[in-house]
Amino acid sequence: MNRPPSFTATVRVTGSAGRFEEFRDRVRWLLVRDPDTEPYTERHTDAALEYRFELTRGLPFPTLVAASAEFPELRIEAEWDKGGVAIENGRPVDKWTSA
Repeated sequence: MNRPPSFTATVRVTGSAGRFEEFRDRVRWLLVRDPDTEPYTERHTDAALEYRFELTRGLPFPTLVAASAEFPELRIEAEWDKGGVAIENGRPVDKWTSA
């Protein structure tokens, strides 16, 4: 059986650090309930939350949008080898592609 090619996506959350813990808890809750969530790791600093996804099917975009809508003061930037997207207040606000 052929496995689809995998890729890595890095998701960084910046903004009001006072809301990071609540955001992190909400994202975890949403990801646990998403049957399509693929393996990921978390690395957090005082300035940002960072998630690293190993994907074969795609980024858990609905989960990130839902969490963003609940935390409009935070900015989510997801990047992968072919581009990225920024999400604020539950909406994509910027998209880019890599050359």
